[in-house]
Amino acid sequence: MSALVCQKGVATLVEVRRPAELVRHGVIAGVVAGITLVAEEMVATVLLGGNASDPFRLVASVVFGRQALSREFAISIPLLVGTAAHLLLSVLFGLVFVLLVAGAYQLSARVPLLLLYGVLYGLALWEINVLTVLHLLFPQLAPLMRLDNQIWNGIVSYAIFYGLVLGAYIAFARPGGVAEWKRKAR
Repeated sequence: MSALVCQKGVATLVEVRRPAELVRHGVIAGVVAGITLVAEEMVATVLLGGNASDPFRLVASVVFGRQALSREFAISIPLLVGTAAHLLLSVLFGLVFVLLVAGAYQLSARVPLLLLYGVLYGLALWEINVLTVLHLLFPQLAPLMRLDNQIWNGIVSYAIFYGLVLGAYIAFARPGGVAEWKRKAR
C-alpha cells in the first residue's frame, strides 16, 4: 500500500510493510498459485497423452528414484509425497515472491506491472528449478524434461499458471498498510 504525503508541495509515496502480514499473504499466494499450477499440470499432461498422476509421480521420483514413475508403484505414495512437496515449495516460492516485491517497494505498483513481475518470476523459477537444479541434483530425471512437454508443463505452467497467479494475488490483496506520515512544519 502506499500513501501520498505532501510536504511543502512535494509528494512522496510511502509503503509500509508489516512482516507478519507479508508472510501470511506469501503463504496464501503460494497455496493459491500452487493449486492452480498443479491443476494445469494435470490437464496438460493428460492432453499430451499422459496420466493425471504423472506430475505427482515425477515429484515423488526425486525422493524414491525412477521406480516412482512405474505404474506398479502404488499411486498413494506419489500422491502424498508429490502433493506435500509441491505445496511446500509453492508456499516457499510464494513467500519469496511477496518478500521480493515488498523489498523492491512495489506492493503498490500498478496491476499490469505486478502481473509482469509474476510472469517473470515464474519464468525464473522454471529456469532455476527445471533447467538448472533438476539437471544438477537429479540428472536421472533430466531426460524426462523434453522440449515437447516443457512448453506446456514448464514454460506456460510456471509463467502463467504460477507466476501470473502470484502477481494477480498481490494486485488483489495489496498486502501492507498505508503510512500516515505527518511532519511538523519548521
